[in-house]
Amino acid sequence: MIYDLNEERSAYLQARGKIILNACPGSGKTTTIAQKIIELEQSKEIDSYSGIACLSFTNSAKDEINESYSKLSGKILRFPNHVSTIDSFINKFITLPFYNLLNRDFSRPKILDHTNILDDMWRVKYKNKKTGKLQDGLQYKINQFKDKNGRSIFHSYLPSQIRIETDNSFSVEGNQPSASKVDPKVFNNYCQYIKETQFKKGLISTGDSAYIALYILRNNPKICNWLSLRFPYIIIDEAQDNSLMQHAIFEELFKQGLKNIELIGDPYQSLYEWRDANPNEFLKKYSEDESWSSFDLTDNRRSPQNIIDTFSILRKTDDTKINCVDNPTLDNSIIVYKYSEKNTQSIINHYQKLCNTKSFKKNNIVVKGHSLINKLLGETTEEKPWSVPLAKEIIRAKNLFSGNDIKSSINEIRTISVQLLYPDSEYHHLKEIERDIKEDHIFNALLFEILIELPSFELSVADWTNQTQSFLKEKLDLDNEVDFKLKTRKTTTFNKHITLTESIDKHFKKTHSESNIPITTIHQVKGKTLDSVLIFFNDRKHVNNITFEDISNLDNSFPVEKKRLIYVAMSRPKKVLAMAFPDTITDENIIEKFGKNIRIITEGELNE
Repeated sequence: MIYDLNEERSAYLQARGKIILNACPGSGKTTTIAQKIIELEQSKEIDSYSGIACLSFTNSAKDEINESYSKLSGKILRFPNHVSTIDSFINKFITLPFYNLLNRDFSRPKILDHTNILDDMWRVKYKNKKTGKLQDGLQYKINQFKDKNGRSIFHSYLPSQIRIETDNSFSVEGNQPSASKVDPKVFNNYCQYIKETQFKKGLISTGDSAYIALYILRNNPKICNWLSLRFPYIIIDEAQDNSLMQHAIFEELFKQGLKNIELIGDPYQSLYEWRDANPNEFLKKYSEDESWSSFDLTDNRRSPQNIIDTFSILRKTDDTKINCVDNPTLDNSIIVYKYSEKNTQSIINHYQKLCNTKSFKKNNIVVKGHSLINKLLGETTEEKPWSVPLAKEIIRAKNLFSGNDIKSSINEIRTISVQLLYPDSEYHHLKEIERDIKEDHIFNALLFEILIELPSFELSVADWTNQTQSFLKEKLDLDNEVDFKLKTRKTTTFNKHITLTESIDKHFKKTHSESNIPITTIHQVKGKTLDSVLIFFNDRKHVNNITFEDISNLDNSFPVEKKRLIYVAMSRPKKVLAMAFPDTITDENIIEKFGKNIRIITEGELNE
C-alpha cells in the first residue's frame, strides 16, 4: 500500500507536541494516523521500553487503525505500542491498577457494561403489615433523602444518572436539578452517599472510572510520570467525541510530564452528546487555545465534489473548503425521492435496482429514529407475546446474522447462551465468562450452528416458541428447561387469538431490505465508506427528527447534533447520495437547495 503524501499531511506528520488535527470526511484520517505511527517508530524518537498509545472512541475505529497500520507496514501493531478505546486505556492503565489508592477497604473494582445494577442495588422487597404481601421498596438510608414534596429523590434522580464532574460537583447526566424541586444540600448528600457506597463495593460505570482516573492523577504525580515514560506519544482518534472528563485527564498527563499528545477528529461528526461527547472543547482547542498547534486535512478522497458541496451546506461559510481528489462527479450521483404513505416500498425497490444495476457492493438505507425504520420495514405496532426479552433477543441475533452482520450476531447469541448456561450467576460473573469464552473456537462454532439451525421464522409464534425452547436446550446441553414465558392472556400489546397463529416473520421483520441492504439509524454508518446511501428524512418537525428544512446553516453557526447527523449520513457515499423527502416538498424547493445538477425521481419511474 502506497501512502499519498501532500502538503497538509506532511505538515501534520512532522509536527510534535500538543497537536490538533481537523480532518474532513474522506480525508484518509485513519491512514494518516497509521503513517504517523510508522514514522515515529522509524525515527527512533521513542525508547525501547516505551510505545505509542493510539486511542479511539469506538472499537470499530480502533480496529481500522490496526488494519491501516498493517496495510502500510506489512506487520502487526504490537507491544510496547497500545491500541484501544479511550475507556479501555483509562481503565487498564489508571483506574484498575491504582483504585486501591482511594481507600484500602474498597472492593476490587468492576467496570459495568450496563448501569441498571446501580439502581437495583438500592431496591428491596418488604412485607406489607396490613396485606401481608411483598411490595417494592428502597433501602432505609437511601429513602431518607426527600425532595420538597416529601418523596424520595431516588425516583427522580436515579443513581445510574448521577455523575461527578471535573470540579467534583454532582450532576444528573450533566444537569443540575432545580432548587425548587430538591434542596441542593440534600441532593449533594444523596449523591455523596450513593457514590461512596458504590465505590466501596467496587461498582463503577465508565464515567465513574474517568472521574476516579482524574482524581488519581491529580493526587499522584508519579503515576503521570510513569505513564508519560511508558507512552511518550498519545494519539487520540475521533477526539471530537471526547468528554470534558477525558479532556481533563489528558491535560493532566501533559501538565505532569507528557510531551506529545494529538487530538484528531472532525467536530462536524460528533454524534454522542448523550454519552458526554463535547465537540466544543475540540473546537476551542483548535481555534482559540494557542498552546495547541492546529492542522487540517481538507482533501476528500471519498466523494465527488457535488456530494461534498451538498453536505457542506451544513458547514460554516468561513470554514476551509473541502476539495475532491481523484473522484470525478458522475451523472446522477445525487438522487431525490418524494415519498408518501403508499410508495416507500417502491422507493426502496427503485434504490435496490439502482445499486444492482451499477454493481454497488456497500449500500445503506438510513433514518433518524426507530419508528421510521419500522415503517420502512412494514412493521406496525409491535406485538409482545413473551413476558421476558429472551425470545426477541434471539430473533434480533438471527436477523443480524441473516443481514451479514456476523460479528454483532455472534456477540449477541454468545451473551444469550451464557445467560442460559449460567442462570444463577450474577451480572459481573456472566460478563467475566463472556470475556473468557470469546476466544473459544469450539464454542464459537457452536454459536454459528445455533444461528444457522434456529427454527424457521415462517413458523407461527406458538410453534416457533416451543421448537426454539427445545432446540436451545438440546444445543447447549442444558439441565433446565428454556422458558420464553409465552403469555396466556390477551393484553394491549398481545392479541392471543390472532398472534399465536401468525408467523414470527409477520411481527418481527428483518433489519434489511429484500435485497439485503441494511436499514439502520445514522449512528450505525458513522465511520463507514459506502458506495451509496439512501437517507429518509422525517415528514414532521420534532426535536428528534431530521427534516428537509434542517439541511441549512442560515445563521452560519456550528450545527446542533441532529444537523451533524445529516452531515455524517451525506458524507458516507463514494458514488451516489440518495435522499427521500415527504411529497409536500416541491421540486422548486429541492432545486433551490441543491441546484439543478440532481435527479428527481418521478412517480412514473417508481412504477416502471
